[in-house]
Amino acid sequence: MSAHKRSIAIMMGLVFIFSCILPVYADEIDEAREKLQQINQQIDAQQANVNAARSKQRSVVSQISALDQDIKSIEEKIKSLNDDIQQLEKEISQTQKDISQKEKELDKQVEILGERLVYVYEEGGQASYLEVLLASTDIKDFLTRYDMLKYVIEGDMELIDSINDKRRELDQKKSDLEVKQNRLVTAREGQQSQKALLDEQQKEKQTVLSEVNQEKAAYEQALSELEAASREVEALIRRSQSGDQLGTGIFTWPTPGYSSITSPYGMRYHPILKTRRMHTGMDIGAPMSAKIVAADSGTVIFSGWMGAYGQAIIVDHGQGLSTLYGHLSSLGVSNGQSVTKGQSIGKVGSTGWSTGPHLHFEVRINGQHTDPRKYV
Repeated sequence: MSAHKRSIAIMMGLVFIFSCILPVYADEIDEAREKLQQINQQIDAQQANVNAARSKQRSVVSQISALDQDIKSIEEKIKSLNDDIQQLEKEISQTQKDISQKEKELDKQVEILGERLVYVYEEGGQASYLEVLLASTDIKDFLTRYDMLKYVIEGDMELIDSINDKRRELDQKKSDLEVKQNRLVTAREGQQSQKALLDEQQKEKQTVLSEVNQEKAAYEQALSELEAASREVEALIRRSQSGDQLGTGIFTWPTPGYSSITSPYGMRYHPILKTRRMHTGMDIGAPMSAKIVAADSGTVIFSGWMGAYGQAIIVDHGQGLSTLYGHLSSLGVSNGQSVTKGQSIGKVGSTGWSTGPHLHFEVRINGQHTDPRKYV
C-alpha cells in the first residue's frame, strides 16, 4: 500500500473514531474532553504523514504541468517531422522526374554516338579520314577538308563528353535519391517513436490525474467528516458554556501588531482541496510564533487539537458568545482557565489544514459561526 493510501486509511479510521463519540450532557463534559484529547493525540501522531500526503497532492500540479510541456514539445517534434517528410517526399518525386529526364537525354545521345561509331566503322575508321585528306586537289582544299574533319571529330568528342557528364549527373541524382529515401525512412521512424512517446506521456498524465482526483476525493470526504465530528464535539462543549456575561462585549484584535486579513469570512476557493467551501472565520496573516490574545474576557472551554483547525482554543464569553483561535503553534492556556481581555493565550502557527502561518479566528453565537468583522 502506498504512503498516501496509508495516510488516507489512517485518517478515515480517525474520522470513524470521531463519529463514534456518543452524546453526553453538560455534567459529562470533562469525560468528553478527555475522549477528545485521546483522539487528538492519535491525530497528532499521524499529522506528519497527512502533511506529507498533502504536499504530494500539491506537487502533482507541477508534475502535470511538466507533463503538459513534454507533450507540447513532442507534438511540435511530430509536426516538424511531418513537415520534413512532406518536403522529402516532394524532393524525392522531383528527383525521380529529373532522373527519368536525364535517362531520356542520355539514351538519345548514346543513340547518336552509336550511329556515328557505326558510320566511322563502315567507312574504315582513321583510314577514311586519311583518304578524305589525300583526295585534296590543292593546299586550300586540304586545309578546308582538315577543318571539316577537325570539326566532325570535335563534335564527336563533345558528344562523348556530354554523355559522360550526363552519366555523372545521373549517378549523382541517384545518389541524392538514395540519401533522401534513407532520410525519409529515418524521419518516419522518428515520427513513430515520438508518437509512441506522446501516447506514453498522455497515459502517464491520465494516471496522475486519476490518482490525485481519487486522493482529493478521499481528503474531501475525510475533511467533511472531521469537520462534522468537530462540530459535534463543539456542540458538547457548548453545553457547558455559561449563560452569564463573562466578557465586556467589546472585542480587541486577537493578533497585536498584525491586522492583514488574508482570507475573509464567507465562501472561498479552498487552497488545499481546490474547491469552493464555506470559510467559517477569517485568516489573519502573521509570522510564526506571533502572540495571540483573548479577544475578550471569558473561560477557556477547549484547548487542544481539533482536527482541521490543528491546535485550537475556544473561549466562552458568556450568553452564547464564544471565540475560536485555530492553527496555533503552541497553546498558552488550559481547559477551565479564566482569561482576561488582551491576555496572551497562544502563538501563531500552521497546524491542521493550513498552508502557512496565520491565525484562523472565529466568532460563534450559540455555536453558529458568524462574520468576525462584526465584532473586531
